[in-house]
Parts: sequence; C-alpha cells; structure tokens
Amino acid sequence: MNIESLFAELHSLPSIPKVAQELIQQFDNPTSSLESVARNIERDPVIAAKVLRLANSARFRGAREATSVEDAAMRLGFNTLRTLVMASAVTGAFKVDTGFDLKSFWIHSFRVASIARTLAKQLKLDADAAFTCGMMYNIGELLIQAGAPDFARKLNRQPQREAAAHAAEETLQLGFGYPEVGAELARRWQLPKLIQNAIAYQARPNAAPDDGRYARLVAQAVAVGEALEADGLGEKAQKSLEGPLFEEVDLAALFTALPAVLEADKAFAELLG
Repeated sequence: MNIESLFAELHSLPSIPKVAQELIQQFDNPTSSLESVARNIERDPVIAAKVLRLANSARFRGAREATSVEDAAMRLGFNTLRTLVMASAVTGAFKVDTGFDLKSFWIHSFRVASIARTLAKQLKLDADAAFTCGMMYNIGELLIQAGAPDFARKLNRQPQREAAAHAAEETLQLGFGYPEVGAELARRWQLPKLIQNAIAYQARPNAAPDDGRYARLVAQAVAVGEALEADGLGEKAQKSLEGPLFEEVDLAALFTALPAVLEADKAFAELLG
C-alpha cells in the first residue's frame, strides 16, 4: 500500500469548514478586527456555540454572562479565539469506526499542542504555528484509521506504545507511518510548508528541507507529553528528558510553566468531544 492508495480508500477527504478556513486567514491578517472575526464566527453555529461556552467557562467568565459572539470574542481575545477555531476545525473534520478512542486522541493532541506553544515561547519561535504543528502532529493516524481500518483495528488492540515505535510499526506493515500521511493531508489542505515539514520530519528533524526547527519542536513536545503521561510533572519526568534533543531547552523553566499551562487548557479540552 502507498499513501495515494490510502487516500483513495477514503470516500471523501476530511475537510476544514469554509468558515473556519476564512477565520484562520483572518487571524493572520494584521488589519482584522475582533468585530469582523465575530461576524464570521456567527456564520458557523458549531464554532459560535463553542466560543460562547468557553467565554462563559470558569476560566473566562466575567461579572456577567456573555450572550453574544461579539461579547464572547472581546472577552477571549485574538489568541484564544485562534486556538479555539483551529482546534474546533481540525477535530470536527474526522470520524472513525475502528474502536479508536477519538476523544482521548484529541485531548492528547491538544496537550502536545499546548506544550509546543510553551516551548515556542521559550525558544523564540512562532507560538501559533507551533500550536498548529502540535495539534496536527499525529493527524495522519486518523487517516490510517479511516483508510486502512483492518490494519487499524489490529493496531488498536496492541498495548499503547511511544510515538516513534507506533510510527515504526505502521511503516513496517503499511510502508508509511502517520507523519508522512499527516504531512500529505496538510499539503492537500494547503497549510504552510512549515507545518507540512514539521509533521513529516518530526522523527528526523535534521533531514528537514528547511532548518528543522519546528520538526524538532514537535519531537520535543511529543517527548514531554509522553514523559508527563508516564511520570507526571515531577522531577523523574524532567530527568528523563535530559539529552541531545533538549540541549537548547531550559527544562527547569519549562516544568515550572507547564502546570499553569495545562490547567488553563483544560477548558479547551472539555470542548473537544
């Protein structure tokens, strides 16, 4: 099997809603206003409902309830809106029927995205681009679940393994792994080359055709996520990450920042189901 055959098995390519695509472009336009963004959000009932729910959550709720999208947008601000729109668009694009735990998948992806954004701030990289790379780092897994369901069901019955081993097993059995599939989806969605390369080269950032900084960032964020799942936020997890991959990262500063970051993002994770 090759990637073209996998995509051919899909009855239709997962798509980001048109309104969400326009919103993502709006966020990148320095002349956009919150009022114009709010008007666009109102065109998509699903995104509008999530914006209102988040604005009225414990994290953002003010002295009074937000009753309009414009009011909610003002309360949340550009950065939070961008995060919510991107997460909502990507999570809403996929349905699978292989016994795969989709909600756990998205919660994990969201955690990796949050870690990637935190790392980007420390490393002086684009935090929004880092979040998108993290959110989509393993999105190819969902296409494998949809396009190769018999293989996926067998894989789903195996014990959970680290990302690198999981991708290696897919490559052994299928001829490709989720990084290559995710990068091809990003290409077909016409996402920036930076994001395509970060997904494709996450396991080998030194081979990336650009400078590999975002591919390396994804590898770091995935490793931190796995360490947290294995050992929590303690010293053992931090120690397990020491090595060449993190030589440019202040791990102590990262682990000091992570509790607040992960706690704050729980409100987003609750909207992913």
